[in-house]
Amino acid sequence: MSGAGAITAVVLLEWTVGWVAVSAWAQSWAIVRRGNFRINAWGALLFGVLSFLALRSAADGIPNSTAHRVLDVALIVLVVLLVAHLVVQWSRTDVPGAVLGYAAGAAGVVALGATGALVEGWPGALAGLELVGGTLLLGGVTNGMLLGHWYLNQPGLKTWALARITVLTLIASVAAGVLGLVAAGRLINARTEGALGLPGSSDSFGWAFFIIWIALVIFTAVIVWAAKRCVDIRSIQSATGLYYVAILTAGVAEFLVRYLMLNAT
Repeated sequence: MSGAGAITAVVLLEWTVGWVAVSAWAQSWAIVRRGNFRINAWGALLFGVLSFLALRSAADGIPNSTAHRVLDVALIVLVVLLVAHLVVQWSRTDVPGAVLGYAAGAAGVVALGATGALVEGWPGALAGLELVGGTLLLGGVTNGMLLGHWYLNQPGLKTWALARITVLTLIASVAAGVLGLVAAGRLINARTEGALGLPGSSDSFGWAFFIIWIALVIFTAVIVWAAKRCVDIRSIQSATGLYYVAILTAGVAEFLVRYLMLNAT
């Protein structure tokens, strides 16, 4: 897989899986009202459908293989589970939503593993781990931002709910950075000729893009740490504002590192 379409497809899949998996974890606590999870379920389903269409298109030119077939099945199962996950948000308890959310997350991890196996020039296990690391980061910042807003709709909601997601996001940012460093040799040597779209930009800028990515991940971790400090002093609105920055930097970082990953030699 290569090209802008493939990069977008991979990031959409990561975002979908992270969104629904972290949301399912939060729903299993049974303290946040259902409206928050209905919003999450709608968003994850939208991203899931987009990732399904984008990945099917991006993988069209790839020779048929076991990984390709697994990806096709996993994507179908993921979308079906996302639909079911949305429907059960109107059930009497949080249990069905949490269970189906976890199931969708599991199907998504299988899809991520199959996607990693289709990345040319990468060991399947390493590529899969890279994608899972990014998935947790995107899922953490997305759920953190949305849950932070939900405190306005649910006065009295315990601050430890947002604190848990913030700690997970901080761990995910560190994990994503470590995994990127492990694969630094491949990412730095990515083919980026003409990436700037300017005359004379025929040189490879893999090393420069990698440094920018590292800076974005570190900055995201710092912002999330600051959000954790805000949660500790019960300043939820401040933490939510910081999550706006974190979701932007994490999203840009993920698009950038997937660009390097899919163009690595």
